Amino acid sequence: MSPLTRRQLLALGAAGAGAAAVGGAGLWWTGGEALGGGRGLVQPEVLSAADGLLELDLAAAPATVRVGARTAHVQAFNGSLPGPTLRLRPGNTLRVAMTNRLEAPTNLHVHGLHVSPEGHGDNPFVSIAPGESFDYDFALPEDHPPGTYWYHPHRHGHVADQLAAGLYGAIVVEGPDPVPVTRERVLVVSDITLDASGELAAVSPPEQMMGREGETVLVNGQVRPAATAAPGERELWRVVNACPARFLRLTLDGQTLRLSGRDVGRLPAPREITEVTLAPGNRVELLVDTRGGTSTLTAAPVDRGSMDGMMGGRTPGDGPGNDEPIELLTLEVTGPRPGPWVRCRPGPRRGTCAGSPWPPGGSWTSPWAWTAA
Repeated sequence: MSPLTRRQLLALGAAGAGAAAVGGAGLWWTGGEALGGGRGLVQPEVLSAADGLLELDLAAAPATVRVGARTAHVQAFNGSLPGPTLRLRPGNTLRVAMTNRLEAPTNLHVHGLHVSPEGHGDNPFVSIAPGESFDYDFALPEDHPPGTYWYHPHRHGHVADQLAAGLYGAIVVEGPDPVPVTRERVLVVSDITLDASGELAAVSPPEQMMGREGETVLVNGQVRPAATAAPGERELWRVVNACPARFLRLTLDGQTLRLSGRDVGRLPAPREITEVTLAPGNRVELLVDTRGGTSTLTAAPVDRGSMDGMMGGRTPGDGPGNDEPIELLTLEVTGPRPGPWVRCRPGPRRGTCAGSPWPPGGSWTSPWAWTAA
């Protein structure tokens, strides 16, 4: 178990009486084991367009889910945390019949998509009352940039509450020349604060002023899940920062990490990095070339300011997650190493390879494909 930090020790003192009142059901901290961390990483359900169209029913409603070892009462799209991943292509149409089963008004925002903000499109003035429904129609242009996007409520006055409660999901717009990888992972990072009964905790006055940072940080609704891979594989990680206010400064020790895309659009060529910072709402696409051993995806602290001496005397480092790195997931790389990656000419003679090492010297649009030898 990771050593307890100053913030966690203070939280344990405050939570002790509540935990005893519910029969010692367990204590909350970000470290993972106390919440049942370490289970296998689960990918959200994927809904893909067919024949240029993706139609779905989407319900925003209270839901009971497992958060680590605890039962949590949250709000979710279609009962899952996060909601389903929507996969589209440029020129596709996305039609969403959205129903509001919450006690407050809501709506839907497709964050980053190049679609109309009018009428039944990405209209921030739409308000879906409790018990009501609304039919959205999003038409992606033919030249829409490929990338990772996401959806969440954007009803004025309720955005932070509903996002912090669990209403979010990823959107993937596929490109005409996808990057060949061994596997692709969608990683939706969020945070949440629950009381000893597993209910959503009330927001404090400092959080209302400075933005809330949940006490528990999740990846795909899980506490510090574990992923596995073999040496020499190449993975594409689509990371979404779905936290209301938390910045994420990501590092992955022991593996080769390349940034291939950020928010809207792919980079001309992948760039090797040691860390990358995501503000709330940011997305990145990371290429991970695996090497043997166990690595940890970590979010290091980011100072986004404070209200020293105000609103109860909040100072830097007192907010959740501001005083220590947070372990998001572990990657265990074991097994035999496959052959090298080489680039091959496309077409009927695809087996003829040039044998050039990754990454390519040219752009992503060069007439070459990458595959394992």
